[in-house]
Amino acid sequence: MLDNLQQMVILATVGNEQNFTRAAERLGISKSQVSKQIRFLEERLGCQLVQRSTRTVALTDIGLQYSEYGQQLVDTVNEAEAMVAGYRDEVKGVLRVGVAQSFGNSNITSALAEFQKAHPDLELEVSLFDHRPNLLEEGFDCWVAIHEHPPEGMVARRLANCNFVVVASPEYLAEHGVPQLPGDLRRHNCITYQSRERKYVNWEFTRDGVHQSIRARGNYRIDNAPAVLDAATSGLGIAYLSTYLITDELVNNKLVQLLPEWKADVELPIYAVYPRRKYLAPKVRSFIDFMAERMAKPPFKELNPITS
Repeated sequence: MLDNLQQMVILATVGNEQNFTRAAERLGISKSQVSKQIRFLEERLGCQLVQRSTRTVALTDIGLQYSEYGQQLVDTVNEAEAMVAGYRDEVKGVLRVGVAQSFGNSNITSALAEFQKAHPDLELEVSLFDHRPNLLEEGFDCWVAIHEHPPEGMVARRLANCNFVVVASPEYLAEHGVPQLPGDLRRHNCITYQSRERKYVNWEFTRDGVHQSIRARGNYRIDNAPAVLDAATSGLGIAYLSTYLITDELVNNKLVQLLPEWKADVELPIYAVYPRRKYLAPKVRSFIDFMAERMAKPPFKELNPITS
């Protein structure tokens, strides 16, 4: 019975990682042990559970269905561990956190370092990415997400809002002129964010109750927000940027804020997203509480535009 349970957990881990080496690292066993146990499991059940190739590993249809039961075992064990850890109020173990790549700047890095120092028994693993993850399949305890719609079935605690501001470099403005109204942006080269999941080409503005929506057009589109900032400071055009990306650029005159009397209406919430569980592990609860407290202070607090 114990061997059967072990093999089910190994299969579920292989399915999540889609790689024998990473599954072995996650489980703390050798790659050869993972391969051997999968082979024993397939022989015992009399069917192929894993499709192997030189580069990837994927589960067959029946392997996917069978692995769900293994994942239930893993979830049950994790919840039992969380229950006991909560009883002891222990912040220890490995905490796997995903962070929106564009948000992984020096501010968030220093906050993560501060949290780790406060909990020396904790191992912190941080991944920066822009895709919308499956937290359970990818093994994340928490995702610091900048997203209008957090994943369904997850718990999402709102940490802060990030607002937007329209900026350009002094060099670009000297050559092309300064827009005075949102409609003037139609005559300018606009740098836009565009990825597989999201694109921001409709720039929204409000002033004294009057709303305007401008279709931004330009010759430079990119799927990385910090790269939009770099393009703007390089003089490629006008950008509609989230304020958390802008640190000293306005102060040192690398960028100039445009249309200050018009409020940029896009507002993206920053969430701490985590799986819904009966018992939330102290390490996860402590991290989320810390981030909520940290983001209520500068430089995160009221991530509002800086008016020149």
